[in-house]
Parts: sequence; C-alpha cells; structure tokens
Amino acid sequence: MQLEYAAFAFIFTLAAVVNGLGIVRWLTALAEYVRRKDTLPLVSYRVFLLFAVFQFILHVLLWWSLWGIRAVETFDFLDYLYLLTGPVLLFLGSSLLVPSATERQVDLQAHFTNVRRAYATTLALAWLWTLLLWPVFKGVLPPSMPAHAVFLVLAIALRFTSGSRGQAIVGVANWVVLVVFVSLFAMQLGGVSGQL
Repeated sequence: MQLEYAAFAFIFTLAAVVNGLGIVRWLTALAEYVRRKDTLPLVSYRVFLLFAVFQFILHVLLWWSLWGIRAVETFDFLDYLYLLTGPVLLFLGSSLLVPSATERQVDLQAHFTNVRRAYATTLALAWLWTLLLWPVFKGVLPPSMPAHAVFLVLAIALRFTSGSRGQAIVGVANWVVLVVFVSLFAMQLGGVSGQL
C-alpha cells in the first residue's frame, strides 16, 4: 500500500523546499556573477567547477528521486526527520561551496581550498544518508549500494586530499560514478527509491 497522494505531497513539501533552496542558492550566485561580471574579477578553478556542477546536479537528482518515497507504507515523525536530513545536508554543502560575490574578487581556488574539508564532510554525511535510506524505510540495503559506497569513499578522499591533482581525480571520478548511477538507477521518475 502506498501513501495517499495528499499525505505524500504534505510530507514531500518541506524536503522539496529545502532541496529547492540549494538550487536557488546556485542560481542566485550565478545571476549575481553575471550581473557583476564586468566589475567582479573571477579567478577560475576547474576543480571547483567540477564540484559545483556536480553539487547542483545532486540537488536535481534528489528532487527527481524523492518521488519514490510515496511507496513507503508507514511514515512516522522520526522517518520524517530522517527524510529531511538529506536535503538539509545538500543545502549545507551548496551553501559552503557557493562563493560570496560580495568581495572585490572571487578566487575559486582559494575559496575551494578554504571550504573543501567542511564541504567534503557534509557530502560524506549526505552519502551516508543515502546508504541508510533504504534500511530506514524498507529494512534492506539498496540495489544502488555499491554506487553510494563509492560516492562516500570519494567524499572521504576529498576530505583528506589537499593537492589539486588529487582533488581533480576525485572530481572526475564523481562524474563517472554519477553517469553510471543515473544510467542504471535514475532514468525513471523516482529512480532507485521508486523500488522502495
């Protein structure tokens, strides 16, 4: 038995809003930079761009995947708090990663260096959340567990990798795993969580 649509919509709304705030955070920062591009020098950093677009896609993917939560038969307040944890972690990750456009210059490498550890820790917690989502709601491990485990390992590696080359390798690996994950588990609305 699935949740009634009205109950699902009620439960899903706050998770969607928090997740949507992460998307808005990225779009607002991009609009601010475009608005100020003539007066705001930007020192580009490819590694930052790898993670910035990756983080944005994670918000979209979470939104796409949460549709599958409607298949959960019972839902209590602790389940609800657990459900909200994922969007909150993604929002925090985005808030850390988005640079401030209020300064005279945006140095993406310096910014990434300053926030890398906190961002990677938040990202690792988000991947741990995804690993435990199925056990919490269904009592079994997800079929996508290997991909989530690799994402978790990559986030931990990013946390402890201080060199640009190592960070670039982690960023590219994230993208490879993301493409495989989407191809195998997230092409349909609800994705892997739709199998809950």
